[in-house]
Amino acid sequence: MNPKRRELCALLLAGLLPISTRAAQRPLTLGLFPFLSPQQLVMFYQPLASYLENQLHRPVKLVSTKDFHSFIDATQRGDFDIVLTAPHLAWLAQANAGYRPIATPANTVSGLLVVKRTADIRTTTALRGAVIAIPDPLAVVTLLMESYLAKQGLQRGKDYRFITRGTHNNAALSVTSGEAAAAVIASLAYGKLPDATRMQLRIIARTASVSSVFFMVNKRLDQSTADAVRAALLHFNDTAAGQTFLEQTHYQRILPADSRSLSSMSAYALQIQQMMKDMPP
Repeated sequence: MNPKRRELCALLLAGLLPISTRAAQRPLTLGLFPFLSPQQLVMFYQPLASYLENQLHRPVKLVSTKDFHSFIDATQRGDFDIVLTAPHLAWLAQANAGYRPIATPANTVSGLLVVKRTADIRTTTALRGAVIAIPDPLAVVTLLMESYLAKQGLQRGKDYRFITRGTHNNAALSVTSGEAAAAVIASLAYGKLPDATRMQLRIIARTASVSSVFFMVNKRLDQSTADAVRAALLHFNDTAAGQTFLEQTHYQRILPADSRSLSSMSAYALQIQQMMKDMPP
């Protein structure tokens, strides 16, 4: 990790706490799924943390991890009071660590297969023998795309090879730099790419859609605190700061969520659970 990235990760880990009389109160940790770079996580979610502090009358500390695997481990340990996580990881968080889903943006998310705009690649069959960049093997869009390509007659390891690049932005840059012929990017993350990057890309395929991210609360939070977090998130829709947040993140209106909202994610969750068991320590 380069020095600048370490500094930004430290900013996340240190939290974004105001110096006030509330500083003596234990902060609530808001764990952010590391689907974006540390810079982008701070930029997009600091306004949400500040809003929650004002609504809950206690500090809220933003926390993330270096990669998907460590984020899943941290969630399973119960490291976060509140967590914003991917839908299949939300199912695992509920099943294995007792987190409760409380809210979700109305969006769905799909996996996009993108190539360089100038490339002579129009269909998935043109990717036989190609390298495809992915944000992470455990990302739901990676699982969706692998399934999609299998239905197109392409098998991973035989007809194409995945390379992991850590974030959606890095996966996109692998295409623009010529390192990879294509990349898998979440539809929501695609909208957050810098204009200069996105203008160099072309979408050639899109997977089926699933629910986007979920806000969840740790089982250790008392019911009144959990209810206050949910109420604050739902009210955020109707604030000026919330409108800006939704516009910048490309989320739609934040809606209530419960365990039924996660029922369709069990197969993907169990798939990555097995994948993690097979990964070297």
